[in-house]
Amino acid sequence: MLLLPFTSPRMRHLILAMLLPLPALADTQEPPEEEESWVDSRYETVSKRADDLAIWVDNFFGHPREVEDEARSQIRIRPQVEWDEQDGWDVKLRATGRLRLPRTSDRLSLVFTSQDDDFDGEFYDPSIATDRDSAAGIQYQVRGEKRSAAYLFAGAKSGPNIKLGGRYIFQDELVGTSTYRFSEEVFWVGGDGFTSRTRLDLNQPLSENTLLRWANRVDYGEETNGAEWVTRLAWIRRFDQRSAVRLFGFVRGETDPEILKARGFGAGFRRRYLRDWFFIEIEPSYAWRKRRPDQDREGVAQVKVRFEIIIGER
Repeated sequence: MLLLPFTSPRMRHLILAMLLPLPALADTQEPPEEEESWVDSRYETVSKRADDLAIWVDNFFGHPREVEDEARSQIRIRPQVEWDEQDGWDVKLRATGRLRLPRTSDRLSLVFTSQDDDFDGEFYDPSIATDRDSAAGIQYQVRGEKRSAAYLFAGAKSGPNIKLGGRYIFQDELVGTSTYRFSEEVFWVGGDGFTSRTRLDLNQPLSENTLLRWANRVDYGEETNGAEWVTRLAWIRRFDQRSAVRLFGFVRGETDPEILKARGFGAGFRRRYLRDWFFIEIEPSYAWRKRRPDQDREGVAQVKVRFEIIIGER
């Protein structure tokens, strides 16, 4: 700029014309950062919606996630009327609950499960985090974060038998909008010994209201028939905040002796009726069942009608 006074007017105009666009060029380098920030924000929004749908499905169908719901006190009572082509009519009752203990740490809660033996039969849903027997005890949250949690528990099963153990849960994004949820539980029960229970759920949202879920569970212990496993693929559609439907297929088996105990398919329609705390669910299903290695596989139809009452925070 010191040379400008010694140059001709035409030359000064030329030099100024060359220098003035430079600030404008520098400003054009900022938008990419803004665009990247917008993309990241959009991705987080989509991921959150996908995770929210999975959480809604768990809560609506009666299998709330512990990581999100640890702070709640809630009791679920679920009577069920069942017709099985092979076993006939049956009435069952299941109750689960978690109560925060007053004047104690927020990490301490009373948990209980009351369940008839073989409540879900060959159509067992691996997302239900309970045993096939009554249990009650104290649960302590050792670690609790947005994506993971660890628990220690001590209690008694019917018998009575002491139950001691721990559970670790981790959930996160997998690829794109898909998510996974892993849990490992190791426990000891008097008279039965140690058991390891592993679960893995994979969730893939297909739209804002549609979810594809692949749920898996493996039990292995001193009293199991080798590794007892079940896998289930479900397509779940939310109509509104009061009703949803699911279509599912499943396979269940064990490794000692190695046997495919059942494979089949079914559908379930669930609706919140009259009150926010009352649900009705109808679930017809069909399975090709083989309970023992020496039996022939038999096709069996089944229909379940469930009612559920929720007491406490929702």
